Amino acid sequence: MRDGAVDGREIDRECLMDVSRRALSVLCAIVELYIRTGEPVASRQVARHSGLGLSPATMRTIMAELEEHGFLSRPHPSAGRIPSDKGFRRYVDSLPPRTVPPPVVRRELAERMHALRRELAEDIEWVAQLIAEFTQEAGVAVRPLGDGPVLEAVSLVLLENRRVLGVVIADNGAVDKRVLEFDDSMTREQLQTLSNLLTSSLAGTPLHELGTIGARIEGVVDPEVGTELLRAAGHTARQLFSADDTDIEVRIVGTENLLAASDFGEIDRVRSLLTTLEDRSRMAAEFRRAFARGRTRVLIGEESETTAQGNLGIVATLYFRDHQRAGAVGVVGPRRMDYQRIVPVVEFVGDSLTQMLDESGANHA
Repeated sequence: MRDGAVDGREIDRECLMDVSRRALSVLCAIVELYIRTGEPVASRQVARHSGLGLSPATMRTIMAELEEHGFLSRPHPSAGRIPSDKGFRRYVDSLPPRTVPPPVVRRELAERMHALRRELAEDIEWVAQLIAEFTQEAGVAVRPLGDGPVLEAVSLVLLENRRVLGVVIADNGAVDKRVLEFDDSMTREQLQTLSNLLTSSLAGTPLHELGTIGARIEGVVDPEVGTELLRAAGHTARQLFSADDTDIEVRIVGTENLLAASDFGEIDRVRSLLTTLEDRSRMAAEFRRAFARGRTRVLIGEESETTAQGNLGIVATLYFRDHQRAGAVGVVGPRRMDYQRIVPVVEFVGDSLTQMLDESGANHA
């Protein structure tokens, strides 16, 4: 995804360094052939269909180099090559930023959005339906994804029987209280030290990001505080900060589009796919993490826990209200989905939703 580009998709600069312009053209041709056929690609196919004017022998040499650098792989020694996650990533990063769908698609999308349009405050399923219809993948709509409140302070109050009242105070005045259990008795002085440590380490962190803090506390708290205090901080964080995304509404429409794809012909892959799509809280958490660094995000295969589980790809973009993040729309599809066609459609729908919300606000002003 392109970091620093207008659309926020981040460029993998390491990939840029280790592939020549000619090799990139070959890689893109292989990816596009693989997207169309779903079959390993042979050098003769690329030479015949790429229009690059290269012989099969030259193609074999370049494909061997791409394989050596991790952009291609082989299902077995005698087969052609298929793009790796790194190959798909390099291909996606080579696509022009902020392109738009063809005029006929834009017109059809605008007409369908006008026909389906409902108050976004009440319903987002029609958005997921629209995305699924125009991409033939599973459409996803998620809200809210606003920046939200941040942590201001943590307070730990001694109760009895190794129980502690944990208090989380947000910058918007919200207060969340939970009773925590400790294996060993804690003194008031120890709890005050622990409160100060968590406050100084986590103040300013968005509340929705705190759910994963317990599992990675060593990377957040200064390890020089000592093993015992670090362990106590992790134990406290795991109880105090839940990974609850039930406040996020997630709508997924069009799973039948994925089940019809040849990529999910095996029963084990179907089970994996359905498990992934049914886990709404994981999908919500994935969307929250994805948009930490940009407006449009593309996740491929092993790049995220969700896409790795089903060998999937995700394309999603934010939409806004009053210049604040309101939600996100996108698609979930097989790793080899047609990113060149799908990314502009997703971005067009996101832009249109932003415009709808802005117009709605103006009409009620």
